[in-house]
Amino acid sequence: MKREKRLVLNAMRMTTLEQAHAHLKKRLRLPKWYGGNLDALSDCLGDVCKPTHIVVRCMPHLERALGEYGIRLMQVLQKAATENDNLRLTLRPGFWK
Repeated sequence: MKREKRLVLNAMRMTTLEQAHAHLKKRLRLPKWYGGNLDALSDCLGDVCKPTHIVVRCMPHLERALGEYGIRLMQVLQKAATENDNLRLTLRPGFWK
């Protein structure tokens, strides 16, 4: 069995759309062509071909900071994890839990 890559997202660093997509691009190691929108994120996550565990810390902050867009972002991550067998997603309400 291959070792799973663990990538951590900190929702406290995603207070604007621009910051959110910059953080996603850096932490998820998205390609240069990443378009900085939810469709592009969905496309990139669908292409993950190695076992990857995405951990989102301080998850409730996304909705507080980004409103409906934060909810949609989480839905994209959740949908990708259910559709791509190489992805696993953990949502944490706090930084350490």
